[in-house]
Amino acid sequence: MSDDIPVSAVSDDSFPMHVFHALGVDPIVYEERIGGAVMVVEKRPADGPITVMTSGASRLVTDSGERVELAVEVVDGQQGAALVALRIVCDDIATHRRVPPMLAPWRNDAPFLTGTAISAIMATPSRWGDAFDEVRNDNGHVVGHVRTLRLLTDREAAAATADGWESLRDALGLDALLDVERPDPGTS
Repeated sequence: MSDDIPVSAVSDDSFPMHVFHALGVDPIVYEERIGGAVMVVEKRPADGPITVMTSGASRLVTDSGERVELAVEVVDGQQGAALVALRIVCDDIATHRRVPPMLAPWRNDAPFLTGTAISAIMATPSRWGDAFDEVRNDNGHVVGHVRTLRLLTDREAAAATADGWESLRDALGLDALLDVERPDPGTS
């Protein structure tokens, strides 16, 4: 993605306000932006994992008109991995003018995070429910969503494709999917 991606002129502040208030904690704003236009913030809720989010991905133009922000949950020290995933998906949104499809893993032939078995990304609902996943305007109408990106190994992505996200989530647990340095199941 170039350093100057096209964004829509949006006057609605529902998305930045949602990101700012999400999870009940103030954001830590990263200096680096994705494509020069998308801010990245970190949230550290007391009752959950570190969540790295976009603020501005909702301004990327899509053919469907759908607007989303993105989030990735990781263990402390792996925020760089979250940033890589956010860049990949923001690039896809900007290049192909589409939002990431829900519950359909994007699989790569090889790991995209050096030194890991992580080779797939899948957009899923969050652990937090609609209060996090749905972006609402001042009138309470849903105007978009936050999509939580799961960083998966190839075997995890294959299992999610075959049996569904819920089956993978229930079998492994959400917290088992946080550490990007985990081995690919069945290969260790």
